[in-house]
Amino acid sequence: MRVNLSIYRAVLLGLVMTTGAAQADHPELNPNVTDVHSGDTVKVARIPGTIYLRTQNDPDDLIWDRLPVYRTELYSAPPVHASVILRFDEDTALEPKHLYFQVARSDERFYMRLRWKDATEDRGTTVDRFRDGVAVQYAIKGPDTSFMMGSGPDKPVNIWYWQSGQEQVDNLAAGGYGSTTRLPEQIVAGASSYITDEIVQDNQWHVVMSRPLKVEGEHQVDLSRDSIPVVFALWEGHHDQRDGDKRVSPNWILLDNGKG
Repeated sequence: MRVNLSIYRAVLLGLVMTTGAAQADHPELNPNVTDVHSGDTVKVARIPGTIYLRTQNDPDDLIWDRLPVYRTELYSAPPVHASVILRFDEDTALEPKHLYFQVARSDERFYMRLRWKDATEDRGTTVDRFRDGVAVQYAIKGPDTSFMMGSGPDKPVNIWYWQSGQEQVDNLAAGGYGSTTRLPEQIVAGASSYITDEIVQDNQWHVVMSRPLKVEGEHQVDLSRDSIPVVFALWEGHHDQRDGDKRVSPNWILLDNGKG
């Protein structure tokens, strides 16, 4: 739907600890937006049983105007494969990209809404063109695992991965780099809209992903847990980003899913 309107890691973590998100993207400064950094905790909002979205994953439903908005910074992922090293740009690696997110649950479903600025709408994949994409990664057993795709089969992660040009979300699992697997249970749904603006640089993607709270199958994040660790990843096609060449949040953010 289109609508008009290592050393590297240490440096990265140090930068996140010492710079504020408000140093860039100033047109978006808003007292209703809360800046979130690695290690912070955010509250999962509740959608009352009497409130329904226009459609199950409507990215522009009025309900999103009533729920808290969080903003976090994404940085170039450390290159872990030779093909990524060839494309790695050290000059831009530590420049932040802002991702806005909202997280909520109803009595039956868990929702994640994501939005970010993107001047181009990249929906196709060819030899030299790539899709836009975004992913949410959940630590299945807690934050004592690598935010870079987990730390082996005993500390896996569950990943919800959306790509432009297809209104579907891949439900994946991983236990370390190179182990990403598409799960038999494709139970995560999604929808998107690309919002255009008079100022091209202010064009935005809006994406919603959701899943039933109770599901069957292995390697599915337990959405009834009181605390759920998450990280985010983003691919911008016009920057030739794909596979491990992406932007990521530099460590876990905790979702407070308690019944307060």
